[in-house]
Amino acid sequence: MFRTLLVLMMAAPSVVAAQVRAVTPAPLPLRARIVGTVFDSAATQWLGGATVQLVDAANPSKVRTAIATANGRFAIDSVAVGTYLIGFFHQRLDQLGIEAPLFRVNITTPEEIEVPMTIPSAESIITKRCGPGDPEQPMGLYLGFVRNAATNAQVPAARVRAQYTEVTVGPRGVERRSPSRFGSSTDDGMFVLCGVPRNAPVTARAYAGGDSTGFIELRVPRNGLLVRDLVIGSTNKGTGVLRGAVKSASGQAIASARVVLWGASGNGTNTSNGLYSLDGLPTGTQMVEARAIGYQPMRVVVDVPATDGATADITLEAIVATVDTVRVRGDRVSNQMAEFEKRRRTGFGSFIDENQLNARSPIFMADIFRTVPGISIATGQSAQGRVLMRGNGGTCAPAVFLNGMNIQVPDGNLDAIMNSQEVMAVEVYSRTSNVPAQFDSRNGCGSIVVWTGARKSRR
Repeated sequence: MFRTLLVLMMAAPSVVAAQVRAVTPAPLPLRARIVGTVFDSAATQWLGGATVQLVDAANPSKVRTAIATANGRFAIDSVAVGTYLIGFFHQRLDQLGIEAPLFRVNITTPEEIEVPMTIPSAESIITKRCGPGDPEQPMGLYLGFVRNAATNAQVPAARVRAQYTEVTVGPRGVERRSPSRFGSSTDDGMFVLCGVPRNAPVTARAYAGGDSTGFIELRVPRNGLLVRDLVIGSTNKGTGVLRGAVKSASGQAIASARVVLWGASGNGTNTSNGLYSLDGLPTGTQMVEARAIGYQPMRVVVDVPATDGATADITLEAIVATVDTVRVRGDRVSNQMAEFEKRRRTGFGSFIDENQLNARSPIFMADIFRTVPGISIATGQSAQGRVLMRGNGGTCAPAVFLNGMNIQVPDGNLDAIMNSQEVMAVEVYSRTSNVPAQFDSRNGCGSIVVWTGARKSRR
């Protein structure tokens, strides 16, 4: 018995040692940390909210995800040794109609790896869509998607038009033209209009069948890339609702503001305690304008859905009179009126100057044209009246030029886009053969030219 215990005692240490060796853990695999940034080169800003995904190249079912912070930073910890693909998703990519680039990452050491990712620059996107162009006079690009106001679905085969003003100096002096760019949406609803001017306003409209947008003003950025979807809706049903507030730059409610929707006959309202409400509007992308005495007018582009109402708050900047502003405006007005008088002396067309306007004291735009030869005022549900041209075949909507720029007024409702109190001079060409070249839109219905400014009685 004693020898047996002794043998067991002598053998015990070796047994314990064997057990200890059996439970010793294996060395941990190497782990790395991937960090980086997501940057939008087209908009020159960090792409916060981007979804970054890291995919194992050997096993694509293994996916790691991170969300970029407001400053575009992201981090993915504890990444094992191996080869990976990394990319990102963001709504901005959908707006531009491009795919995010993929990057290959090889991890061999447990170090921190920096992976910067970017959306291509505006110049790269323009070149890819439109070609290299002329480096001496680079042009811009307007792209977006056409969607339906009722279903929000993308609309294929819709027509999109963008018009802008172009001033050239040639043998005939200063000439003003209003060229247009046209395009059609693809099967996925995307449209591309190459050749628009950079850092300049354009008037855009989309239409498909009986549906359309309103006429809206957009400004092409300095980098030449304009991105803005267009929503088309019914112009007849009038189910749209738009509400909001009109405030000053300091946040104070403006109680005396007038809010109207461009191109929507009879749709206008005054603010109450700074709030406004417009009902029975055409749906789709529209442009709302707010005006108030002592403030600069402001226009805002809004998307009016077919079911739920839309909200658009408008901030007006106070008019600040400065010596430079008065001088520049005086020069511009003087030049316009000099050209106005020069055309009046030719004897073609009808001309109304500021003295005649003061004598007429027009409330609505139609009041200006009631005694003009060749003009017919169509009355309807709205008190303003529609300004039309008379012809052998009846009446038609004339081409309208506001301060030299051709604007679309297909229903003849001039009050939807201008205020009679701000009109300083008017030219009417009821015969297409007498229309000056710069005001000839070839619509076969004559032209109306309106010049705005402060009349003498209002200075």
